[in-house]
Amino acid sequence: MKIGSWLHRQLTTFHTLHPGQQQLMTTLGLTPDTNPFAPARRTFAQTAQLLELFLHREGRAPAARETIRVDGDTVKTGAWLAKTRAKHRAGQLPDEHVRLVAALFDDDWTTEDAVPTVLV
Repeated sequence: MKIGSWLHRQLTTFHTLHPGQQQLMTTLGLTPDTNPFAPARRTFAQTAQLLELFLHREGRAPAARETIRVDGDTVKTGAWLAKTRAKHRAGQLPDEHVRLVAALFDDDWTTEDAVPTVLV
């Protein structure tokens, strides 16, 4: 058994472990809150800044599968923008988030051919 797979399973099903097992994991400093496999969480504003970096670097909006590499971390800017557009269309995106993304584009940012403000 691979230790990484086992540890991931223990941490993702932590609440179902026997209390003694939970205590052993906690004693080792391994809890769902300290999960080394959990992806780094960014705020919406931080990801919008990374999108802005992509727009300046590439001079265009990212396609759905495009990424940007920042500090050794790969950020899926294209997928994030696509998901943000979908949330906006569904009326699920807070106004503050709409303003953050809209500020990066010249016109309608919800279309695939949106023009970044860096090109205007």
